[in-house]
Amino acid sequence: MKTKFYPFLIILLFAFSACQKTAKTSNAAILKRLHNLLDENEYFKLDAEFKSAGDKLSDADRLYFSAYLNNAFNRNEDCINNVDSLLQLSTKLPDSTKAALKRLQDDSYFKTYQYLKAAQCDSDILKNYSHSLKKDVADDIKNDLIIRNGLKNIPAQQTVIKANTTINWKKDRIGLINIPVTTHAQTVDAIFDTRANISSITQTYAKKLGLHMLDVTYNEGSGATGIQFKTGMGIVDSLYIGDILVKNAVFQVMPDSILYIAPIKFQLNIIVGFPVIEQLGEVHIFKAGKMTIPLAPVKDDLHNFALNGLDPVIALQSGADPLSFHFDSGAASSMLYQSYFNKYKAVVLKTATKKTVGFGGAAGTQKKEVWILPKLNLGIGGKTVSVDSVSVLTKPIVPGEKFYGNIGQDFTGKFSEVIYNFKYMYIKGVL
Repeated sequence: MKTKFYPFLIILLFAFSACQKTAKTSNAAILKRLHNLLDENEYFKLDAEFKSAGDKLSDADRLYFSAYLNNAFNRNEDCINNVDSLLQLSTKLPDSTKAALKRLQDDSYFKTYQYLKAAQCDSDILKNYSHSLKKDVADDIKNDLIIRNGLKNIPAQQTVIKANTTINWKKDRIGLINIPVTTHAQTVDAIFDTRANISSITQTYAKKLGLHMLDVTYNEGSGATGIQFKTGMGIVDSLYIGDILVKNAVFQVMPDSILYIAPIKFQLNIIVGFPVIEQLGEVHIFKAGKMTIPLAPVKDDLHNFALNGLDPVIALQSGADPLSFHFDSGAASSMLYQSYFNKYKAVVLKTATKKTVGFGGAAGTQKKEVWILPKLNLGIGGKTVSVDSVSVLTKPIVPGEKFYGNIGQDFTGKFSEVIYNFKYMYIKGVL
């Protein structure tokens, strides 16, 4: 019997094969793009493109990027579950990837005050995957493990908010927002600092306020200068911010000299940092010197706030470009990093003036050569404001710097009200 020849079937087979190859190429390009965005900490762009990719991603790839996005957008329990599911589903992942995922999980455990589980993650990485780590990464994990082990028997921080709360704030001599906090019947002024990864206090004030000291010493660094120093740790069993009770708040305990700014003879004593501020849920800061914390955070369509570890990140519009910056309520002025200089070098060299400027932070001050940009326009939620005389660095503060700068009070001070929402992850400015 002769076999019939069906030309149209051959054409269909060729077409199907071509479509398969195109789909594979397209999927590979999508994955490459998503990985590139993640490597650059472009969380907002990654989130948009991940949602667009939809079912073009495998189950493993969806879990992988979901873990990083859930961590970045403060959905920590989801991140923890994503990592567990992915490690069960994909047993052949490279050790370097497993180590990175366990470190991500450690971060989410720490941000949810599950210190023992965070310590177990770090121990697991060092025991099973240390061969895949660079020395500086391994050193960071060892340092984190000291902190987690020091806290592993400490109960989780809890914040009790029973009603809408209003407190008054004031600026200190160097322009930083101070709020009153009370513990053991003593009320003191504390700097309100979103970029302080852990709240901080001098040894003098730790003794004065009766902190429970832990037998822990580890390395810490200043975000403004990159200077490294040694610090200890203590616990405040009950801390009041207005009528809001914070239980088991963790504080770095530093020698007084570390928080002393010698050039202006100014002593910082206590800093309320991210872990305490985040549990407030939503904070409204009014220019007139009032701060309100609502009982229940309000949802909004604005999606411009993320976390890189414990560092808050804000997405702002710079001309036609959406850029990601560190967000720092404990900085009186903004600064732009080397990545901004590299991206807009021609404009900076044309319009800015070169100067040597002193930058202060924990452990001291540093002088850096910078370009002073006369004006920087930044947009948030459809509103644009101008910040004057912004420093542009030409060298990184720390290796591997990814963001475009550090946004401080010279930006937020342009608004009559600024809203920080840690549940739905947005920052909104009201003119």
